[in-house]
Amino acid sequence: MKKTILIFTGLAVFVLPVLVQAQWAISPHVVISVPRNEFANVDETGGGFGLKAVLSPGWLDKKLGVRGDFAFITFGKKRSGLVDSFGNFVPIESRNEGFRLTLGPEFRTGPRKWKIYAGINGGLYFFRTNITTQFFDFGGNFRSISDSEDNNFALGWNATTGLQFDIGLGPWIDISFEYQTIYDLPEQSLGGDDTEIDVTIPNVTANEYTIKFGVIFFLK
Repeated sequence: MKKTILIFTGLAVFVLPVLVQAQWAISPHVVISVPRNEFANVDETGGGFGLKAVLSPGWLDKKLGVRGDFAFITFGKKRSGLVDSFGNFVPIESRNEGFRLTLGPEFRTGPRKWKIYAGINGGLYFFRTNITTQFFDFGGNFRSISDSEDNNFALGWNATTGLQFDIGLGPWIDISFEYQTIYDLPEQSLGGDDTEIDVTIPNVTANEYTIKFGVIFFLK
């Protein structure tokens, strides 16, 4: 027990001064996703939003930090429909969505008014298809039903580079480019009439270009 207390005390003595001298940075941003190669056959260009947090300890003049990213992306909508037994047309809307959470190191350098940075991040990627339909029930009441299918988790990583610069208003402008690699993502095949057909295709390694525009707040 005494050894455990001594170990935790030693870690606290080492870590606390580093955390006190550390700098936090928070960046909300807009995300543009451009799927590539096999992934381009599954989804089209998408857009969404994200949030980045960077913790930079006092080492190396706060040039090296730990970065965490969250992003939500939607890849557009597809509309179709069917005719029910009463002859009414029932519209069906499907939308592909993606969520991702990654973590990794980031190196940042540059003069006082602007910085360039680069890093490598790995983590969890999640994709799903949301399906929404609207119709009138037997009682004449309007109904809207939503469901999700093709829920797929995958592991992946990205290499990122970016530019930050001060515009004199407090937060800095933050622009970055990422190349994503996502492993073992199921691929779906679409027929010529845009109707999904049940064909088993091996999982693919998906690639994607990601562009992010936002602002970054440096918290002391």
